[in-house]
Amino acid sequence: MESNQKKAMLAVVLGATIFGFLGISTRFFNSNYGLNSMEITAIRLTFASIFLLLIMAVLARDKLKIRKQDIPLLFVFGIFKIASDVTFFYSQTTIQLGLSTLLQMTAPYYVMLISLVLFRERLTWRKLFALSIGTIGAVFVTDVLFGEVDMEIAGVLSAIASGLFFGLFLIGGRLFNQRGIHPATSLFYTFLFADCIALPFCFQGNLAEAVFSVDGFLMCLALGILMTLVPFFLYTWSTQYIVPTLSSMISVLEVVTATLVGFFIFGENVSVMNIIGMSMVILSIILMNIKLHSDYRKKFGEYIPDKLKPFRRKQEH
Repeated sequence: MESNQKKAMLAVVLGATIFGFLGISTRFFNSNYGLNSMEITAIRLTFASIFLLLIMAVLARDKLKIRKQDIPLLFVFGIFKIASDVTFFYSQTTIQLGLSTLLQMTAPYYVMLISLVLFRERLTWRKLFALSIGTIGAVFVTDVLFGEVDMEIAGVLSAIASGLFFGLFLIGGRLFNQRGIHPATSLFYTFLFADCIALPFCFQGNLAEAVFSVDGFLMCLALGILMTLVPFFLYTWSTQYIVPTLSSMISVLEVVTATLVGFFIFGENVSVMNIIGMSMVILSIILMNIKLHSDYRKKFGEYIPDKLKPFRRKQEH
């Protein structure tokens, strides 16, 4: 294996691991400053938008221009982005971190279902098989089959909703691509519009207390930059040297990391059936991602994961 391929694999491992630590910032703000999921989302979007703006102003200033007719579409997908983050952060404060991350990563299921209608894609046996494995795994993870459910149902439903909204957000990548909107442009403005929607629903006193304290400000930087922009850069760089299917397989380490964080830092219990269920859902996600990559490549000639596109230079053909 070439040196760059090894480094790319390590970059994906690091990116997935960083994403797995999101629960620490979520619970930090919730327990120390009483912030709700909307306020935590606003912090993430604000700091990510500011630093993404600075990066684009230096490296790709022309990508900050948008057409008036694209604003409504960017605004709509900004709503999906904020809905995904709010429901995800709420689930992280109410259920196990590993479970909330796992359920959010089922976004490919919703991408598949939406694509059946929106893009008229076919429902293949591979997709049905992956969906079946994931469903059975979800039953094991939640212990529903054994009547041992002792978790917050609202948190579970919120994590599932997060996967749905994140899937809708990813669908936007295809629509933006078809309309000729540069990925960096779409990411920045969906973040910006989502932030503008979130801020009016936040208690400004709580935000100010969190942002203007030393430990709170450092955690804001960690959430907006370290746990958002840095993983995007790592994933993007890695796609130059390893295939997307391998990248998606490695990225499921996010679930493993979140589970370990919950176990070692927050003392969350993980049963054997939970581990079996997580393994089944992870396998399902890998199978689903492989199929999505294949379908996208057939249509567009190249596959670049939607959440990675914004930082990759547009190639000239």
